[in-house]
Amino acid sequence: MKYYIEEFHNRKLFHLEEIVALIGNENTAKDLLYNYKKQKLICPIRRNLYAATDLATKKCVATKFEIGSNITPSSYISYHTALEYHGIAHQIFYGLHVSSESRFNNFEFDGINYQYCESKITPGIYTPNLDSLVKVTDIERTVVDCIDHIDRAGGLEELIHSISLITFLSEEKLKLYMNKYAKTFLYQKIGFILSYFQQQIKISDNFIQHCKNNTGKSVRYLTTREESPTFFKDWNLCAPENILSYLEQGGNEIV
Repeated sequence: MKYYIEEFHNRKLFHLEEIVALIGNENTAKDLLYNYKKQKLICPIRRNLYAATDLATKKCVATKFEIGSNITPSSYISYHTALEYHGIAHQIFYGLHVSSESRFNNFEFDGINYQYCESKITPGIYTPNLDSLVKVTDIERTVVDCIDHIDRAGGLEELIHSISLITFLSEEKLKLYMNKYAKTFLYQKIGFILSYFQQQIKISDNFIQHCKNNTGKSVRYLTTREESPTFFKDWNLCAPENILSYLEQGGNEIV
């Protein structure tokens, strides 16, 4: 028994099939997991996914970022949760965005709601050096994704606050991800929003022009019609009169 406890703590997170492979018999593996659950040596996170617990407190030892990264083989931390992981979220949410190539049902564990998002492209996902169980979008991919789905960034105000904390973005990475998505509206939104932070995040006039060159001819709204009353001719885009005014509002909250 001691061997398996040590093995589970080394793994932190594990699926039923991993334990079956470790023990060599499915029924024996299920019996072991059942007994460990009764003793609170492990905790069930969702169907067939378990985590080791702290031997003293009996609390799950895996972080929410580690759990989200291991729901499916292709799952990774994305959108507002990636902003939070990178330390640039303005607010902390109880909903956690997880992108995956395979669908899973949303579920709640330890007060956190794990929400499925369809993974549309694969570049820009990495495992941090000191977080071997985490898979997360890099800063550039996170910015592109959040501008693509502003609702998943926590709204425009939250997004603007987060971008205001960034000091550098790689133009090449931004272009790669934008090209992969191949949406003219995305070029409009990214060029428009990042132009407000051009000097701060160190992007060139050429990048801004690149976004303009790939902008569609249709007039689009950055958010809702009510929230975006001002027309910006250069971008063929309706948006709030001054998105930087959001920086004068609000403090950090947990939502």
